Amino acid sequence: MTNKQFSGNCLQLAGLLGGLVCGLAAHAESRISSGPAAGALSASASLDFRVIIPKMIFVSIGTGSLMADNATVDRVDFSVPVGDVGTGNATAATSGSGAYPVAARVLSNGNSVSFTATGSAGGLTSGAQSIPWSQIVPVSGGALPHPAIGTGAAGVASTLTATAGVVDQSAIWNFSYSNSSPVAAGTYNGRVFYTAALP
Repeated sequence: MTNKQFSGNCLQLAGLLGGLVCGLAAHAESRISSGPAAGALSASASLDFRVIIPKMIFVSIGTGSLMADNATVDRVDFSVPVGDVGTGNATAATSGSGAYPVAARVLSNGNSVSFTATGSAGGLTSGAQSIPWSQIVPVSGGALPHPAIGTGAAGVASTLTATAGVVDQSAIWNFSYSNSSPVAAGTYNGRVFYTAALP
């Protein structure tokens, strides 16, 4: 059957099958060759491939597994020595729960990412007393910067620039407590929410 004959048959069948036969035929390629029995022959056909990648963004702060949800929130502790209270001698962090120093990573394939940190309103609090977030000093050891901590709202965003549409930045974060002025005795708690966002 020639291509012309096949096309004609498709048009006749289209009225019965709603174009299904012709639609399928249009997405398949085939070739036939013929010639003398002693001659060489070849036939070729093509096949198209397509990979569909979904847009995604992943952020991990502290304990967690790559590309997995984890509801556990790690805690970083500062225990100020009695002789250092309010002296301005910075206190290094220790692990309250989870691993310390803190492992952080942002992974996305949707182009550049805006990365922010929002500290709980009122800073770190113990009853009516508080310590401002400015007293918590992060140091990033790696490509992923620690964004400025805002109080009750996102701080100034860090822009994570994509390479070939992908952001994959990680770092190990260390923290210290500035201890720049005396505060009332107590255990002060607060939480920082880190947000990685695509436009």
